[in-house]
Amino acid sequence: MRNLRSRVEILSEDEIRLIHKAALRILSGTGFHMPHAECLRRCEKAGARVDHQASVVRIPAGRMEELLRILRPEPPEDPDRTPRLAGGISTQVFVTDYLTKTRRYGTMDDNLRGIALVDHLKNIPGCNAATVPHDVDSRISDLASYHLLLTYSAKAGGTYVINPVSAPYILDMGEAMGRKEFYLFETISPLRFRPETCEMGLLFADRGHHLGIAPMLVGGTSAPATMAGALTLVTAEVLASLFAVYALTGRAEGWYGHGSHFSDPRTMLCSFGSPVQAMYAVASAQIGRFYGFYAGSNSALSDSLLPDFQCGFEKTLSAVMGALAGTVSIGCQGIAGADQGFSFEQLVLDNEWLDAYNFVVAGFEVDEERLATELIEAVGIGGNFIAEDHTADHVFESWWPSSLFGRDSFDAWQALGAPGSLERAHGKVLEYTRDYRKREPVIPASRAQDLDRILEAAKRAILGAGAP
Repeated sequence: MRNLRSRVEILSEDEIRLIHKAALRILSGTGFHMPHAECLRRCEKAGARVDHQASVVRIPAGRMEELLRILRPEPPEDPDRTPRLAGGISTQVFVTDYLTKTRRYGTMDDNLRGIALVDHLKNIPGCNAATVPHDVDSRISDLASYHLLLTYSAKAGGTYVINPVSAPYILDMGEAMGRKEFYLFETISPLRFRPETCEMGLLFADRGHHLGIAPMLVGGTSAPATMAGALTLVTAEVLASLFAVYALTGRAEGWYGHGSHFSDPRTMLCSFGSPVQAMYAVASAQIGRFYGFYAGSNSALSDSLLPDFQCGFEKTLSAVMGALAGTVSIGCQGIAGADQGFSFEQLVLDNEWLDAYNFVVAGFEVDEERLATELIEAVGIGGNFIAEDHTADHVFESWWPSSLFGRDSFDAWQALGAPGSLERAHGKVLEYTRDYRKREPVIPASRAQDLDRILEAAKRAILGAGAP
C-alpha cells in the first residue's frame, strides 16, 4: 500500500537560504534578550557572546550552524509520505457556547467535563485542560488543573504552566506519577524571553523535565508585515529558542515549529484563519526540511466564531496545504475563533474532520483480491455488485462513516428534525459527558493521596495557612 505522497512548495532553495542567512545575521548581530543571570551564563558556556549588563545573547553564525548539525535527527524513511494528523487542546480563558452565541469564564467543572469528552475522541490523543479555571485562585490555577488531569484523565496531558510559584509543585506531581512534564519555553516577539519564562525553563531543565519551543509572532505588529520578513524573524526566534534550550539542558530536539500569524489591518486583531496560514504552513515545512527537522505551524484554525462554512474552509485550506507540504503538526483544536474560547462542540467536530483526513492519507490497498478482476468479469455488462460476498467483505474498508456529517436524503433529514453538524456535535457532547461529575480516579488511591498532599502543601505555602 502506498500512502498519500506529495511535495507542495512555495519557496525556492535560494529563497530559503536567504531567509536562513538573514536569521543568522540577526542572531549574531542583534541577538535576543534573556533577563536571567544563570541562563545568560549557560548561553555563554554554550558558545554565545553575552552582554551581561544588557542581558543580550548573540550567537555567532558558525556556532549556530554547528549546533544545527548536532540537532539534526535521522532522516525519515519516506520523507514525501503525508503524515497522519492528531489534534491537541490549547487551554482557553473562556468557554464559548455556540448554541446560545455567548461565552463565559472557564471553571474546574469545564476541565472535568473536557476530560470525560476527550476519552471518546480518538484523534485527540492528549487531554490538556480545556480552560484556565476562573473559580480557582490564579496563583495555583495551573497546579489545580494538573491535579485534576493526573487524577481523572486516562490520557496524558497538562496545561500552560504560568506561575513560577506553583511550577515546582507541578513537577512534584509529575515525579510522584513517574512522568516528565512539559514547559513551553516561548519567546515574546520580537527576540526576547520573559524573566518568568527563564526562571521556569531553568527549573524544568534542572529537574530533568522537557522544554518545548513555539514562537508566536504576528505579522504587522510583533513582526514585519511581509511574509519574507515574518519568516526571517520566526526563523531567528526558532533558532534562538533551540540554542537556549540546548544551553539550559545540554540537549534539544531538532524542530522547526511555531504558532505565527498575521494581524488583520482593519482591526489589528490576530488572525487564525486567513490564507496566510496556508503559506506559513507550506513555508514552515520547507524551512524545516532545509534544516533536516520536522516542522509544524498553527494551521487548521479559523477566525469564525461559529462552526460554519468559513470555519470549515479556513481549517481545511491551511491544514491540507501544510500537511501536503510535510508539516507533522497543526494548531490546537476545539477553539472558537482566534483564541476566543474553548468549545466542546468544536472539539467533537475537529475530531471528526481529523478522522476523515487520516482516512484519505492512509491510502488503499491494490492487490489481486481488491482488483476484483474475476468478479467484474462474472457480473458482466449491466449487472450490479450489491449481493456479492466481495462487497460484504470490503464495503466498509472503502467507506468512511460519520455520525456528524449528514448524508441523508432531504425527506429523511426533515423527518429527523433537520439537524446540522452543530446539533449532532452537541448531542455527542451530551452523550460522552453524561455523569462526568461522578467520574472515578484513574490512578491508584495511594497516588491520588500523594497528589492531594502536594496540592494541600502548595495551598498552604502559596495562599496561606488558612487556605481552603
